[in-house]
Amino acid sequence: MIVHRDGILGRDAHGRASHAHDWQSAPGSAQAVARLNHGGWHVAVLADRGPLARGACDMAALGALHAQMIDDVTSHGGRIDLVLYAAAPDAPRRAESVAATLEDALARLGVAPSAAVVVSDARAELDAARVAGCQPILVLSGHGRETLDAGQLPPGTLVRVDLAAVAAELAP
Repeated sequence: MIVHRDGILGRDAHGRASHAHDWQSAPGSAQAVARLNHGGWHVAVLADRGPLARGACDMAALGALHAQMIDDVTSHGGRIDLVLYAAAPDAPRRAESVAATLEDALARLGVAPSAAVVVSDARAELDAARVAGCQPILVLSGHGRETLDAGQLPPGTLVRVDLAAVAAELAP
């Protein structure tokens, strides 16, 4: 499973968090990751390079933010298997770039695309999931309601309230 960070694992749906002190878990997200892990799922986090592109931080600061995220998940009994970096949200050809990132991650995790899901609140990641052969799941947290209202979701996209709902379904 690949989970988009902003608005799903973290409260910051706009991706402005760039330092460890900025990290705030979304309600129930760390527990949802733990539930997924206990249900046999590997969980990778998809983060974009927006803070780097804006000059808000360097890679060390972004790494510290992710260490804080991982510590939070670990304190709830879960684990993050991999943190992935995709192109910034406004990058040209973002969906193709994210799809390549997803394919690389699945190969590293030893997971077939047909057995993988991508959980996001953004159309580009859902499109990338479809291109990579994964099941796209739109969550309504973060920007998910806006994405749903905009329509034109990739065929077969599932819609769930949040990551906790996804975990309850996939790891009962």
